[in-house]
Amino acid sequence: MESRKIFFCLIVSILFSLVYLTKALAHDMWINPRAYNLDPGEAVYLTIGYGHHYLIPGGEFMPKKYLDKIYLINPEGKRLKIKSLNGIEYKSDLISKEGTYIIVAVRKGGFFTKTTEGYKRHPKKGLSNVISCKYSIKSAKAIINIGNPKGNIFLKPAGFKLEIIPLINPANLKEGDHLPIKVLFEGKPLPKEYVFATYSGFSSEKNVFAYVTKTNRDGIAKIKIIKSGIWLIIVKHNVPYPNPDECDTISCSTALTFEIK
Repeated sequence: MESRKIFFCLIVSILFSLVYLTKALAHDMWINPRAYNLDPGEAVYLTIGYGHHYLIPGGEFMPKKYLDKIYLINPEGKRLKIKSLNGIEYKSDLISKEGTYIIVAVRKGGFFTKTTEGYKRHPKKGLSNVISCKYSIKSAKAIINIGNPKGNIFLKPAGFKLEIIPLINPANLKEGDHLPIKVLFEGKPLPKEYVFATYSGFSSEKNVFAYVTKTNRDGIAKIKIIKSGIWLIIVKHNVPYPNPDECDTISCSTALTFEIK
């Protein structure tokens, strides 16, 4: 009986690993604010993390040339500018109004076609010896607070194709609590999709997360806050590309970063 249980657990572990590896092959992007809680009158500084090593100081950064847009949303929903300082770090103007803000970043969409000669940033048309093609869409948000947390701007979608909506302001949570989130795809709840989460300092290994769960039929999942600190949540979802002669798959990845005190 005991051997059957061990065998069953081994099979479940292998199946989960296969799903996980499929999801984890592509690079991810996320937002790294220098601080998640600021005083009124300060500016927001941030970088865009990129790669497979999550929340590692001095890790990879997304090159500026690949970034489509980046901006700040204030508690009233108004967009505020964020400027590039040096191609790696970004900065907002000084912010005086207290409340909860959302930082938004979107990568330029692009084709990635695998051929027998390597990867090409081009759709399948015109290429030889094509193995597979995907159109990649990446987006990210971060929740920060200027002074005391106020407002519920975090509940309003930014309009990503794939998006994570926190249902509680993380500023109101502590270690041991759960953060409920809703995952949207094209504005609708996405059921039965994997949700990956980790916190700064958990691991320096590639593609390692501290917590994995799935959305329910309403697109909702709960993240167990097992430690205070900086957290990252990532969701990925693939759908067929509308024109199979041009490409095979639309590959979406979205991220949310925040701090738990």
